[in-house]
Amino acid sequence: MTAPRFAKDLIVVTADSQIHRTVETLVNHRRRSLALREFSVDVVRHPSQDSGCRANPERMLDPHRNSHAKAMVIFDFHGCGERRLSPQDLETRLENDFTSRGWGPDRVSFVVIEPELEAWLFGASYRHIESEVAWSRSVGIQRWLTELGYLQTGTVKPCNPQAAFEAVLYEQKLPRSADLFANLARRVSLARCQDRAFQKFRATLQRWFPAE
Repeated sequence: MTAPRFAKDLIVVTADSQIHRTVETLVNHRRRSLALREFSVDVVRHPSQDSGCRANPERMLDPHRNSHAKAMVIFDFHGCGERRLSPQDLETRLENDFTSRGWGPDRVSFVVIEPELEAWLFGASYRHIESEVAWSRSVGIQRWLTELGYLQTGTVKPCNPQAAFEAVLYEQKLPRSADLFANLARRVSLARCQDRAFQKFRATLQRWFPAE
């Protein structure tokens, strides 16, 4: 039986502009760091954001079932509206749904970020974050967040990454922008980011498009 031929290797559906630009930067500019081969990819946004990615992902995926070999959907757990399942269980349920919808095994992967995308940004060194936001205080961001209670002494990632990052932006009078997320995605240390969702994102892409 002849294997199906697809126009593109991958489509990624994202929930908002920040995730969109972050993922676009990672898959287009950090392939070597992610240990990936070359592949063709489209990154698109779901108009209904996190809740749409959870409740109606087929709106964005089904039109591409015959044009893209693989598909990935990425959204924040906080804001998606799920109240019963854990992020991991939600991923499994959605992936099983698409297997039964005719996509076939291991063609669709869901990555649910807990709680939000900011969890990935703190994989960057604080020096990189300080440079990107032009940090103006005499103490570094890590110590500043610790003093304000966003970060526990001796830890690297805040308990609430979104609140911590927004506090930094507020202090610097900066808007929350997709460009800022994209710039940090170019700098984030992919080797040291231990976030569960990021590890799944990386491992899935490495399984689908391993470096040659």
